[in-house]
Amino acid sequence: MDRAIRALIGEGEFTAFVAVTKELVEESRLIHGTFPTATAALGRALTLVGLMGLNLKGREKVSIQILSEGPIREIYAQGDPEGNVRGFIRWPDVDLPPTSDGKLNVEGALGRRGMLYVLRDFGYGEPYMGMIPLKSGGIATDLAYYFTISEGIPSAVAAGVLVGKKGEVLGAGGFIVQPLPGTSENRIQALEENIKKMPQISRQVAEGATPEDILQMIAQGLGAVVLAHKQLQYRCSCSRERAERALLSLGEAELIDMIDRDGGAEVKCEFCGRKYQFSRADLELILSRIKTRGN
Repeated sequence: MDRAIRALIGEGEFTAFVAVTKELVEESRLIHGTFPTATAALGRALTLVGLMGLNLKGREKVSIQILSEGPIREIYAQGDPEGNVRGFIRWPDVDLPPTSDGKLNVEGALGRRGMLYVLRDFGYGEPYMGMIPLKSGGIATDLAYYFTISEGIPSAVAAGVLVGKKGEVLGAGGFIVQPLPGTSENRIQALEENIKKMPQISRQVAEGATPEDILQMIAQGLGAVVLAHKQLQYRCSCSRERAERALLSLGEAELIDMIDRDGGAEVKCEFCGRKYQFSRADLELILSRIKTRGN
């Protein structure tokens, strides 16, 4: 079972969010048919947005979107306070040779020419959007840079995915750690040293590490208290009603053309691959609603 924890490190000096996400990243791979490098890229984004969701309440949602000039082109991941995550990748068949240290080359697949966007939807009013240019293309480093530059919160961010010889996900997880105001430089340096000494998160998870195990490595010598647990899962919120609203947004001319040319429509969810079929009669009913709304 994939889980995340929220904790305090030290004497309330740092907040920490730690997750194991092997199962949801594997489910994402199966849904999208991703090749290893693309699996790792989307898996990192899903892990991090799941961690960010731990800070949400009610109907709030948070999304990460990356648009780049690398071969992947686009990644989108969304999380909510219930531990649900979903996402998509523009080109799932991207797979590059590994880096010199044997890791999946996510940085090469995304590249450094592009933008990272963070969208916070509070469930009312206009969503808040922050953005930064990509710094590394590794996603975790880029998100850490975003927190520092756009939200003024220095952060340690890590996410990793270990893929097997057949493309299956062997391990996945990540963390976000942020100092609270007033934390001394000595304590920050101690935490940074702990993080530098840590082995790869994805490999730890593949060997059976839990979120609590990873937290103890991060907080070695500082102490930590777990405040909350949350189960994480890949779950899409699409529905036939949402698919219908998408057709409504096309407008009268395009719907008429769709009825005349195809006699129906199929709407496929980018997040989960579910398909919704609309007959000629369905489209004509939607068209009548548009005409009624226009009168």
